[in-house]
Amino acid sequence: MKTILPNNMNGLLYTSFSNPFVFKELQTNYLLVYTLAAVGNNLQGPYRYALLHSYNLQRSTIESIYLCAHLSTLCLGTVISSLSDTFGRRFACILSSLFYVIHCLSLNFNILSILIIGSIFRGMAHSLYNTNFEAWILQEHHKHGLDTESLKHLLRNAFVCATLAAVTSGIIAQFTAESLGYAAPFDIAIGVYIVMILFTLWMWTENYGDREAKPMTSFITAFNILRDEPRVVLVGLITGLFEATIYIYSIEWTPALEAAKVWAISDPLPLGFMFSGFMTFNMMGAFAFKELSKRYDVHSYMLVIIMLGVVAVSMTAMFSNVQSLVLFGIFLFEFCVGVYEPSISLLRSQYLPDSVRATLMNYFRIPRFVFMFSIIIWHFSLSIIFMFCVLMLVLSGVCLIILRSMREREEETDQRERMVLLSTSPSVGIKLKLPQMRGLWNGIDHRSVSINILNEQ
Repeated sequence: MKTILPNNMNGLLYTSFSNPFVFKELQTNYLLVYTLAAVGNNLQGPYRYALLHSYNLQRSTIESIYLCAHLSTLCLGTVISSLSDTFGRRFACILSSLFYVIHCLSLNFNILSILIIGSIFRGMAHSLYNTNFEAWILQEHHKHGLDTESLKHLLRNAFVCATLAAVTSGIIAQFTAESLGYAAPFDIAIGVYIVMILFTLWMWTENYGDREAKPMTSFITAFNILRDEPRVVLVGLITGLFEATIYIYSIEWTPALEAAKVWAISDPLPLGFMFSGFMTFNMMGAFAFKELSKRYDVHSYMLVIIMLGVVAVSMTAMFSNVQSLVLFGIFLFEFCVGVYEPSISLLRSQYLPDSVRATLMNYFRIPRFVFMFSIIIWHFSLSIIFMFCVLMLVLSGVCLIILRSMREREEETDQRERMVLLSTSPSVGIKLKLPQMRGLWNGIDHRSVSINILNEQ
């Protein structure tokens, strides 16, 4: 809990998390490494599909290569990333960069088997990247006893820095691809990852989940949590449904724009500049997150963002032949993603225990892959694919409504219990025990937004 210290000089109260110097150092160390990782990742974004297409691969083959990466994320990535709870999150972040380097090297070869192997390494790298950076910073934040507002500030700054890095990466990719070929952005990314590894070794300390546990313990504990705690399952479904749409967009945005011929913007398409435009809207969403999280509960405003995403994806599906409208739909969806990413981190911080956070986040990849695979494997037309994305977003909103209703019912029950306790004047012993009987599981009060209470374990 928050430690309250009296000040005898003026009678004011100060909290243990009110340490701007600790927060500033933690934020600087995290943002520098996280931004470099974002540069490396986003240098690969604009021209991956175009590079594979330049090797005379058909759309169905390219989609299959992408699916290999996501299958690797689900199987190999889940196992490797889950072990980071035992062997260390910093080590896992470094390993993700090494795997990305292997993937970038593989794209220099027009050999399908090498491209598939590189895609497998990309899947493992993606799993490590998407779980362990977040797991590392949340653990460090908890360890230093910092408050919820500072976490919101840090998450927002992290996504803003990552998006600025993405905008810059898109511009760099545009010029280097035009002058040196489609593989050039991937070669530059290799150098960025090497620099990131050096800074990680220098500036970060290692942290763990349950270090004493055997490797299988994280899997078993996380599975038991999913079995016994429906709220964690709902968070996983929200994550899987929304992120399946994000990753389908990451595959299909290039062919979707190339297929739209009415009100065409340019031929050939400036994919690097377009990618920078997407990331600019993503950054606008990150700024909107800060204001929304100040004024509204995350369960409430995320529902509005999901519905706005439904409108954006519907536009892409309904006007699939109008390039300017497809582009606007992607811009709008990227804005929603910009709000979603820090928001889902904040939501997970309320429901997922630190000890198996990375393992649970990897389990969440199972529904995401199932949703993706069920849509992409049939190689439907782009309009049908995007209509399935609309359906997934609607279902994600339904899960969020259920989660919010469960929380509201629990709060109402607690309020009635407190009124009963006051009216019956129970003993002190009963008063102390009753709050621990509801909502407190593995040392985490899931109803509380306070990160300091989350850390009481």
